[in-house]
Amino acid sequence: MSNKKRALLIVLILVLLAIVPVARMLMFTVNEREMAVVLQFGRPVRSCIEPGLYFKTPWVQKVRYLPKTNQFWQAPAGKILDDLPTSDGKKIEVAPWAVWRITDPERFVRVLRTTENAELRVATYVRSAVRNEITNNKLAEVVRSTDREMAFTLLESLEPDRSMESPQESPDEIDLVAPGPMPGSQETIRVGREKIVETIKEKVTGTLAETVEEEQGGLGIELVDVGIVRIDFVAKVREEAFKRLIAFYQSIASLYDNEGERLKQEIINKTNAEVERIEGEGKQQANVLRGEVEAEIIDNYAAAIRETGEFYNFIRTLEAYQASLGSNTRLIMTTDSGLLKLLNELTPSEVEAKETP
Repeated sequence: MSNKKRALLIVLILVLLAIVPVARMLMFTVNEREMAVVLQFGRPVRSCIEPGLYFKTPWVQKVRYLPKTNQFWQAPAGKILDDLPTSDGKKIEVAPWAVWRITDPERFVRVLRTTENAELRVATYVRSAVRNEITNNKLAEVVRSTDREMAFTLLESLEPDRSMESPQESPDEIDLVAPGPMPGSQETIRVGREKIVETIKEKVTGTLAETVEEEQGGLGIELVDVGIVRIDFVAKVREEAFKRLIAFYQSIASLYDNEGERLKQEIINKTNAEVERIEGEGKQQANVLRGEVEAEIIDNYAAAIRETGEFYNFIRTLEAYQASLGSNTRLIMTTDSGLLKLLNELTPSEVEAKETP
């Protein structure tokens, strides 16, 4: 390679090396997820919203990139709206959220400067609107959207199962009623949560569009959506609510216990009555059988007496003598005594024969 060509190659390389930084100072790109604002001595002079390649004046103009996508804000755990009173005196905690986006990058940079400032402004307006709307409405309006009847499966299951009982033996029905309605279940909803959130959105949108620093057009941002992610009682009220819920369930348990004891006693009474009925019938049948057997025995005795006649009387008389007369027995009786009737009937020869060994 000749010296001339070598020098030309060196010059070309130096030119290319010089073009790269110059091009970076002259051009910039914007992708589809962002927008750019060209600043000249700190003031916005031009905005680039569509993605592509753009030019700027080097050393005089700078480029600030801004997000083109929707931005989400939610109140952190330590900055939720706490101890917030409703119009009916309920203290609650509310955690709002909001979605916003940049609509006018030049005005945004001129008024708000950074996304952090914009998010702080959105949070301030949303918190203020949420506080105003909640304090002007009742708790039921905040948590409910319609006044439809609230169905509690727990309360519906309190009625005892009577399917196993016959209509004739079913006792009087006992109404198992929960101890008072649940809070807000009987309120008439006139506004509702959806309408409250819509009103909050309208107020925040109007506030963001108001005149700022003697310039029309607002802050260069708009509110896309707003909502409430959580509504809860304050800690003290939550504790009282838990105590009330515990008492509520304890009362339900007492209702079941009382109903169980009543059914238990009813079953025991029915069982005892059935046992007594069975025992009574058994005793009745036993007495009937015993009477029949004793009558049969008496009939047999009578038949035996009729068949044996005087022999039976003779044996019975001897048994009576044996039981009443002993070796040391002395009886003073007349000769016409019924006890000595058999002895009187015996002849002297029969007596001597019996006395002779």
